[in-house]
Amino acid sequence: MEEYAREPCPWRIVDDCGGAFTMGAIGGGIFQAVKGFRNAPSGMSHRMRGSMTAIKTRAPQLGGSFAVWGGLFSMIDCGLVKVRGKEDPWNSITSGAMTGAILAARSPQFAEEPAPASMPSAPFGDYRQYQ
Repeated sequence: MEEYAREPCPWRIVDDCGGAFTMGAIGGGIFQAVKGFRNAPSGMSHRMRGSMTAIKTRAPQLGGSFAVWGGLFSMIDCGLVKVRGKEDPWNSITSGAMTGAILAARSPQFAEEPAPASMPSAPFGDYRQYQ
């Protein structure tokens, strides 16, 4: 079981976070290059400029999102190793499930509280859009 004999936990978190950032930035750069090329006006110079602008704008953001995912996964994994006292595949399985749950809980559908059933809807739309 050499695959579970990795570096100690504090360095594992940094390593996984950096690897996830790199993977997200490179993959996002390729995806954004194609997307920027297709969405730019016609003409090769416009398309190349649109491609480079899309890469510079969006690839670091995608890399950062991947880094958050990788860092959170590694932190939960290291916490489970510490709590359970052993490294096995169940730590990775549980870490993936908990990371997915935490990141899904951040979505707007879970963040806003539903309106009470007794409250009538406003005649001109939802009042919260003006706040």
